[in-house]
Amino acid sequence: MLNKKLILHIVAMTIFLTGCSFKPVTPQKDTSFRATYENINIKDKWWEDFNDPKLNLLVNDALMYNSDLALALNNIEVSRVKLGLEKLEYLPNISYQGSAIRTNNTPGASHSSTRSVYSASALFDYELDLWGKVRNSVGTKKSIFQASVYDYQTAKLSIVSEVVNRYFNLLFLEEQKEILNETLISYKNTLRYRKNQLDAGIISSIVYAQTQSLVANANARLVEVENNIDIANAALAVLTGKSYDEILYKNIDTSEDFSIHIPKVPSSISSDILLRRSDVASSLEQLRASNFLVGVSKAGYFPSISLTGVLGYTSFELDRLFVDNKDSWNIGGSLVGPLFDFGRTKKRVEIANLEQNASFINYDKALKNAFLDVRTALVSRENSIKKQESMKNLENSQKEVYNLANKRYNAGYSDHIELLDAQRSYLDAKLGLAASNLDVANSIVLVYKAFGGGFKVDDNETKNILNSDTTILPSKSTSPFSY
Repeated sequence: MLNKKLILHIVAMTIFLTGCSFKPVTPQKDTSFRATYENINIKDKWWEDFNDPKLNLLVNDALMYNSDLALALNNIEVSRVKLGLEKLEYLPNISYQGSAIRTNNTPGASHSSTRSVYSASALFDYELDLWGKVRNSVGTKKSIFQASVYDYQTAKLSIVSEVVNRYFNLLFLEEQKEILNETLISYKNTLRYRKNQLDAGIISSIVYAQTQSLVANANARLVEVENNIDIANAALAVLTGKSYDEILYKNIDTSEDFSIHIPKVPSSISSDILLRRSDVASSLEQLRASNFLVGVSKAGYFPSISLTGVLGYTSFELDRLFVDNKDSWNIGGSLVGPLFDFGRTKKRVEIANLEQNASFINYDKALKNAFLDVRTALVSRENSIKKQESMKNLENSQKEVYNLANKRYNAGYSDHIELLDAQRSYLDAKLGLAASNLDVANSIVLVYKAFGGGFKVDDNETKNILNSDTTILPSKSTSPFSY
C-alpha cells in the first residue's frame, strides 16, 4: 500500500511542477470606432418580427432539418471530442500485461524439475508538462472547439437569412403572377373588343395585331414567372429540409396576402457591433488557437521528461498470484531531448509564427468585413425605402397616364401606339413596385444579419479583446525565452 501511495505522490508532484508556458501574448487589433448609437437589441428569433406564421414554420423546419446546419453541429461534436482527447494528455497512460511461462532448465530431467512462473502487472507512463506543451495543445483545441460553436451560429444566421430572403422572393413571384394574370384578363378582353372592331371595319388589322402582341408578351412573361416560382419552391424546400417527394412535387405554403409586414430596425451603428458577430468571434478563436500552437512549437526546444512505473505480482502458482506478499514494483524516469536537429525546431516555430500571422490577417479581414456589412446594410435599407416611395409615385402616375391614353384613343385624339405604350409602362410600373417592396424586405434582413441576428458574446476575455483600443502584433521570435 505504501508503494501505491508513493506513486500517487510522485504524480501529484509532477502536476504541481507543470507551470511553464512559451505561448506568446495573444495578438490584438485596435477596434475602436465612432458609433452613433449606444446599444441595439435584436432578439434571437428576429424573423418573427415580420409577423408571418408560415415564414416562422419554414425557419423552424430549417433549424431542425437543414443539411448545412447538421454539418455545423457535427463539426462542434468533432471539436468537442478532440478537446476531450487532448485533455486526457494531462493523465498518465496506464496499461496492463500478464504472462505465464513453463520452463525446464535441466534437459532430460523428469517433470518434477519443471516449474511455472505467472506474472501480472500494471504499467504507467506520464510525461511531465514542464514546458506547457500539453497545456497549450489543450488551449488550441479549446479555441478550435469554441470557434466551431461560433461557426454554427454563423451558419444558422446565414441559413435563416436565406430562408427568409427566398420566402420573400417567392411572395414577390406570386405577386408578379397575380399582376400578370389580372393584366392578361384585361388584355384579352381588349383583344376581343378589338376583334369586334376589326370585323366591323372600325380599326385596321395592324391595330388588332398590336393588341395580339401585347397579349403574347404578357403571356410569355407569365410563363417565365411561373417557371421561377417552381424553381423557388424547390430551392426553399431543400433549405428547409423537406422530403424528396416534397422537393419534386409540392409547393411551399405561403401567406395568401403577398404584402410583407416591415418591422422597425436599427438605423444607426451600434457601439458593440463586434460583440454581435459570430464570424468575428470565430476568427478571434482561430487566432487564439494559432497563438497556442506557437507555444507548442517552442516547447520543442526542451526535452521530454517522463516517469514510468510498474506495479505487479509474480508467483509460481496461479492461485497464489495476487497474494499480498507477492507484489513487486519499480519506478523510473527518462529524458529525451534534441541535441542537434539542424534547425528543425526553429523552422517549426517559424511556421507556427507565420500561421499565427495568417490568422491575425484573417481576423483583421473579418473585422473589416463586419464594418462593410453594417454600412452596406444601413445604406441599402435607406435607399430601398427611397426607391419604394419613388416606385409608388411612378405606379400612380403610369396608372393615370394609361387612363388618359385610353380615353384619348377611344375619343379619337391619339393613335393606338400611344395606348400600347401606356399599357406597357403601367404593367412595368406595377411589377417594379412589387420588386421595390421585395428590396425593402430584403434590406431589413440584411440589417438583421449585419448586426449578428441576436448573437452576443458572453465571455469577458473575448469581449475585452474585441473591444481593444490597442494593437498587439503577432510574435516573430523563434526563441522560447522571447515574447
